[in-house]
Amino acid sequence: MFGLAILTLLHEDVAIAAGASLVSVGTVSIGVTALALLGGIIAGDVFIYVLGMLSLRISWIRRRTEGPLLERCRTALQNNLLPTLVTCRIVPGVLFPTYFACGAMRVPFLRFTAITLVTAGLHVGLLLTLMTSSLESAAVQVQVIGIAAAAALMLSRTRRARSLLKALAARVAAVAGPHLPDSLREALRRNPTPRPIALPGLPVVPAGAPTIGWAERIPPLLFYIPLVVQWAALGLRYRSLSLPTAANPSIEAGGLLGESKIACMDLIGPQARQWAARSMALANRPSLTAERLAALAEGAGLSFPLVAKPDIGWRGIGVRLVRDAADLLSYLRDFPAEARVILQEHVPHAGEAGIFYVRKPGERHGRIFSMTFRYYPHVVGDGRSSLRDLIAADPRASWKADLHHAALAGRLDQVPAAGETVRLSLVGSSRVGGLYKDACPHVTATLTARFDEIADAMPGFHFGRFDVRFESVERLALGEGFRIIEVNGAGAEAIHMWDPDFRLADAYATLFHQQALMFEVADANRARGAKPLTAWELVRYQRRQQSLLPLYPASN
Repeated sequence: MFGLAILTLLHEDVAIAAGASLVSVGTVSIGVTALALLGGIIAGDVFIYVLGMLSLRISWIRRRTEGPLLERCRTALQNNLLPTLVTCRIVPGVLFPTYFACGAMRVPFLRFTAITLVTAGLHVGLLLTLMTSSLESAAVQVQVIGIAAAAALMLSRTRRARSLLKALAARVAAVAGPHLPDSLREALRRNPTPRPIALPGLPVVPAGAPTIGWAERIPPLLFYIPLVVQWAALGLRYRSLSLPTAANPSIEAGGLLGESKIACMDLIGPQARQWAARSMALANRPSLTAERLAALAEGAGLSFPLVAKPDIGWRGIGVRLVRDAADLLSYLRDFPAEARVILQEHVPHAGEAGIFYVRKPGERHGRIFSMTFRYYPHVVGDGRSSLRDLIAADPRASWKADLHHAALAGRLDQVPAAGETVRLSLVGSSRVGGLYKDACPHVTATLTARFDEIADAMPGFHFGRFDVRFESVERLALGEGFRIIEVNGAGAEAIHMWDPDFRLADAYATLFHQQALMFEVADANRARGAKPLTAWELVRYQRRQQSLLPLYPASN
């Protein structure tokens, strides 16, 4: 990573290409590579600016930057700084003299650095994303970035027109269906009338509601650039870039990344255990047999079917429902040797929510900062179409079609009965196409008091998200009828901002608020004696997690 940062001083695009090669072969993660490249580029840009400032100490240069003509040049440069620096980033050969001139003409340093950081971030993010993507996905990403502004202006009209056209098509099919040519009837079938999303235990999402938000359409590497900038600013303010690792002193790395999930669940003390799903962890050893696995599960009070998932995981990767001991043994054969796996009771409730809880150190009561309902990816049969066709016709399912095709390879030609709901994934993560809807209006004082009670039983827990399954929205509002299936620390998101109804500005406002709150909580813990990890320790956690993720078996 240090080598990549140094290489940017010689040639930025060559360094980005080298970083993309490392990402493509799985040597490092794309996030770490982007940070290394961005750090090297910004360091080089600031170095050139400082050279320009230092040049003023040479008398003959200083004399040549004074006078009315140079003052007009300085004013023109400052008034057009943004387009000038953007041009420098994309036009070869003009970056060094322009940045040198910015320093020599005393352009405000903070303004120069802020614009350079944003332009460099977009430059690195776009090129690295394109170089590590397939041609098809790269084309999609370029289109998204290039037409985002125009599409935003036309969005509301487009949605309404699409809804009207589909409604008209359905009416034509109903009246004249038997008399239509086969090709037209097939076209109408593939563009069905928008249907409401109705899953047990969850509020109905009205027909025609947006299903994919703008925040989801932006490539992740580009989407998170503003948050990286804010993180750097908060790190300077609080004098530690790794301060969030002190947000939860009782969790490894504060739960920022690479932490043990079973250790987080075990934080829940006996007085609140009734609200947590029964779980146990075991190391994947060659000596395990189906009989031994069945005995271990029974000894922990577990019975099949069970949910098997990695102890060090991310966004539902490697999570699988196993029907019996033989199924579990098959899962473990594809699991990394000696890595720990969690066996957890299968909570049958269909409703799933992410409840983000915050309590600052010293406070008697916390608050639910965010609550989100998760709608697992699914399609509804019509009695005629195959599962493959249903996935292609559903806007959200087709968005993650490759994942669903891989997970359901043996079932794609099946024809579900009319009205049958086919679940496409066990997990409701947005990674596999799960739909997130803002549930903050459903937060009640009773529910908050319940999570105060749970947090009281978790020493050192202040900031994180509880993933729960629940019977119904009404019982959840009363603080009843739910089970915690996972506890996430500082690395969790307030995922209600992924609701497609959220504007992009609102999504960023939520994440900026969450990140600032995380640093504030961690700073208060540091004042009480908690020590954040060093940058090198944090990198070790990240490398451990990143090395395991590609080795996990597929989810189901």
